[in-house]
Amino acid sequence: PEEKYGAFFIAGFHHTHAELAIRAINQNAYAVIEKPIITEKKQLDDLITVIQKNNGNVFSCFHKRYSPFNNLAVKDLNILNNDPISYHCIVHEQSQPLLYWYNWPNSKSPLLSNGCHWIDHFLFLNNFNKPKYCGACSNSEKNTFSVWIELENGAFFTMALSDKGSDYRGVQDYIELRTKDSTVKIMNDSVYTSENKNGVIRKKTINKMYNYKLMYKKITEKINNNEKGDSMESIKVSAETILILEDLLAANLKI
Repeated sequence: PEEKYGAFFIAGFHHTHAELAIRAINQNAYAVIEKPIITEKKQLDDLITVIQKNNGNVFSCFHKRYSPFNNLAVKDLNILNNDPISYHCIVHEQSQPLLYWYNWPNSKSPLLSNGCHWIDHFLFLNNFNKPKYCGACSNSEKNTFSVWIELENGAFFTMALSDKGSDYRGVQDYIELRTKDSTVKIMNDSVYTSENKNGVIRKKTINKMYNYKLMYKKITEKINNNEKGDSMESIKVSAETILILEDLLAANLKI
């Protein structure tokens, strides 16, 4: 409690992230938080209250927000005036030992602990437009999840998340971003292909770890320059959407 820093890099047990961020903000420090930034509604409410009271700064470490593919996708999908971008993904998460802390009750479901990455990325690409309708369900083993979201701007999201399958390459994902007549395909944060009705627009490959390097570079540059953190809208919409889906999932699991 007596230690003072200019910035806190918070990457511990998920249910402790908000408390540590609040402590940082109360010291007028930056809070750089690994996903998820909260695991329940009270944590979010308390965090927002402290940010507003202290004009605090939070950076959410959702590395997909920092991918160089994002700008390419907006260009190749011919996005104008915040047009909706629909998002469909298949995600393989690594299976974990039974007593691993991701499986603790206070870490909530894999949907919140892991699926938040793709949900946030969808919201980010749609400028954190609010959800209009959404749903979530799981299989009886509680290791495979299906999620759908429709935003107020008409963008639609689907995700199939599971730890079933090969762990040989660790986490794997396949994403398609779609507009009326264009599609962007992204595999494992490293392989990008875009196409429209006339054919392939471009292909690009990067190291899958590059997003993390770019994320921390940009965040630390902003801290060094005393710039503002994430917008309040991005914090609220992302976290609230994930909590809504978690509640829907919990209701489904009780059936």
